[in-house]
Amino acid sequence: MLVTVDGIVIGKRDIGENNCFLDVLTDQYGVIEATAHGVKKVNSKNASSAGLFSYSKFCFNKTNLRYTVNSTEPICSFFGLSADLKKFSLAVYLADVIKYTSASEQSGEDILRFFAITLYKLEKENADCDIIKAAFELRIAAMLGFLPDLRACRGCGKYVNGKMYFSSEGSDLICEDCKNRENNIYEELKALLPDLLHTMRFVVYSASEKVYGFNLKGDTRKEFTAFAEEYLLSQLGRGFKTLDYYKNLA
Repeated sequence: MLVTVDGIVIGKRDIGENNCFLDVLTDQYGVIEATAHGVKKVNSKNASSAGLFSYSKFCFNKTNLRYTVNSTEPICSFFGLSADLKKFSLAVYLADVIKYTSASEQSGEDILRFFAITLYKLEKENADCDIIKAAFELRIAAMLGFLPDLRACRGCGKYVNGKMYFSSEGSDLICEDCKNRENNIYEELKALLPDLLHTMRFVVYSASEKVYGFNLKGDTRKEFTAFAEEYLLSQLGRGFKTLDYYKNLA
């Protein structure tokens, strides 16, 4: 059976001299592994679409749950990422997060669109890698079902009420008044700078194409990048070697 999907190559492993396995984030089937025959040949018509972070329309031969590349039509190439080691290593880490969290045979349209937007922003000459990384981590966590409740204080329902705290246990907010009233000394709470809370709300609740439309400096920037990474990794319950590599580069 032939199936046609849009997808981005997020992983690639060589098989012999001319063939390879591709991990492709698709709009219809999530992340799938596909065999690409002959793509390493100089004259291969599918070579450009088999590159890491190539965004293409793929036609696959599907047999049960096995896929083989039949033909491809390039949509967009993020080849420029390979010219910058820091950007490329960050993209590999983000792709690893998607590979670990995206189930096969389930729609991945929203994540595909968001990842394409992310790569587009990352490829830009003046891209702020650390802000892109943090915004991706927090937004992808929300998209995967780990949406933090940042709407209002869980106790009084106020959008802002003095100093606000984030509860790691409940993934929600509590104001200082309600915190003192509950007096739960065993709950892990993090005080949030006003600009930090505003940024977190913006990233979680904005439309995908607007997620990266902000700048941060100073303590707010430092706190946001640390919070987003810690939140995602704690929800997933694991780390990533590609993240360690990126941080060593940075």
